[in-house]
Amino acid sequence: MGYFYKYIALVIFQILFGLHALFSQELNARVTVNHQQIQRSNVSIFKTLENSLYEFLNNTRWTGARYAPQERIECNFTLILELEPSPNEFQGKLQIQYSRPAFGTSYNSPVINYQDVDIYFPYTEFERLEFNPQNVDNNLVAIMAFYAYMIIGFDNATFAPGAGKEQFEMMQNIVNFMQSQGRFPGWRDDGRGFRNRFWIAEHLNHSTTGDFLQALYTYHRLGIDVLHSNSRVKEGKEKISEALMSLQPVYKKRPQSILLQIFFQAKADEIAGIFSGGEPINTVNLRNVLNEIDPLNSAKYAQLK
Repeated sequence: MGYFYKYIALVIFQILFGLHALFSQELNARVTVNHQQIQRSNVSIFKTLENSLYEFLNNTRWTGARYAPQERIECNFTLILELEPSPNEFQGKLQIQYSRPAFGTSYNSPVINYQDVDIYFPYTEFERLEFNPQNVDNNLVAIMAFYAYMIIGFDNATFAPGAGKEQFEMMQNIVNFMQSQGRFPGWRDDGRGFRNRFWIAEHLNHSTTGDFLQALYTYHRLGIDVLHSNSRVKEGKEKISEALMSLQPVYKKRPQSILLQIFFQAKADEIAGIFSGGEPINTVNLRNVLNEIDPLNSAKYAQLK
């Protein structure tokens, strides 16, 4: 009888373990640490850091949602270290890239391609990286968690209207925690414009963000996701055009919005490609709006047809 109960217990454990294995954390992040500009004798610290960041980003459960392995969000974190001002304190840049799969194709639509230039953090080799949302006091952990939530929030917003707000609130919470630390750049309004973590979180949690999130949804779910069907290419293009046109009010309310900068940094080439060939739609008004709200890429939009 004892053997029977042990057998049943083992079977139940295997079933539960199997069910758990069907679900994964949210991110499937690739991490690169570039340390070529740092001169030091012990370079093993950088490989340790790279591995620790990989484990941290991919093994942390960021939300309560369950992701199947094939649903994990593909993204890239490239940490470029430039200086070591003090022993085991590093300064540099972080490139964050995230592309969203387009339904019915192997194409990935770029959503985020952003470089954070306010990277400064202390790190000791083999230091444990853990995220506690109730008490964020490690700057490296805070930076990585901030962008993990940004990627998840943007991903959610492209699949459902108005989604992502919980992740954006977490980003604001991280900003609030790190402002109390005082010594690290990127968490405050530094008077150098709107390109830092403080402003990203502020803009994502502002009352005007709804229009931006709706544009993300329309562009991807109603536009990109139907382009695989030959009979719906025109419909998809029109929805993408509609989404882009809807960003004009966002621009008029906040002309220097970091959200628009992030969006077009990732999307300008894709937009030019979508509207420069294939089944044509009227792009005269679209071209005018794009030239107004994203003048840095006006040369690319000249080819819209």
